Amino acid sequence: GILEKRRQLIRDELGKPDEGALFEIANRYALRHRRADQRGDYDPLFLDWIFWWFLATVELTNRLISARK
Repeated sequence: GILEKRRQLIRDELGKPDEGALFEIANRYALRHRRADQRGDYDPLFLDWIFWWFLATVELTNRLISARK
């Protein structure tokens, strides 16, 4: 996805621990790959919140890219 393509940008701007935490949430829980070993029993309210959180992260990377130009 778009954040995976921008992972190095996130690491450069936010630092490795924060970048790692962001992708750990996406990977540990059934948000990206939907594997059997991931947690997937979500309340729809949580799914709505996490959608907007990741969308805000995409917007953050858009702004970081614009600021570099």
